[in-house]
Amino acid sequence: MKVALYARVSTEDKGQDPTTQLNIIRDLAERRGYEIYAEYVDYASGKDANRPKWKEMMERASHHDFDAIMALRLDRVMRSLVHMDQLIQQLFVYRMSLIFTDMEFDPTTPNGRLVINFLSAMAQWEREMISARTREGIAARKAKGQKFGRKKRDDLPLLEIAKLRMEGKGWKQVSTDTGIPKSTLIDRKAEIEEAMRSLGWSGNPTSVGVVSNKEGAV
Repeated sequence: MKVALYARVSTEDKGQDPTTQLNIIRDLAERRGYEIYAEYVDYASGKDANRPKWKEMMERASHHDFDAIMALRLDRVMRSLVHMDQLIQQLFVYRMSLIFTDMEFDPTTPNGRLVINFLSAMAQWEREMISARTREGIAARKAKGQKFGRKKRDDLPLLEIAKLRMEGKGWKQVSTDTGIPKSTLIDRKAEIEEAMRSLGWSGNPTSVGVVSNKEGAV
């Protein structure tokens, strides 16, 4: 039997490596004597039905270039019940089987479709429960006063930046001189201006050499 191997991870960072999935699937295919037609890997959410490699694989499946799709588990293929139902209909038309490392389904049979639908519903339920628990946890921490978002850096050389600004340099030049992102400087504009006042700036752009420029530096 000729098979297409499919692996999916949610993101390319955070140490997720599809090679682990592929190695397990390859071993199973080899032990069963299957011929590997191709391998497809996506870095995307399981609820996304428009994953590029998945779509490419299904296009080849529509021409019956192979006999079955192999993946590690059902949740690597699809985690939306609606999308799974659509997939089952496609596989039925393509006369294509789904093979996982712990089970095998034939979508052309009523029992096969029932089991796939049941497991898909459980996968979607699990995903939605994780999402709900995450939202509840964030709400609870916010209620306790915990703040979210990027941590404000506390190593900003405010006096050095203030002096550069008082010399008439714009945000872009200050960013170049200090190596600090321009967006960070602008976010901390109020603190920088306070440091400038402590150095004698009165708030008048011309009072201590601070001039306006096309970047809006004052």
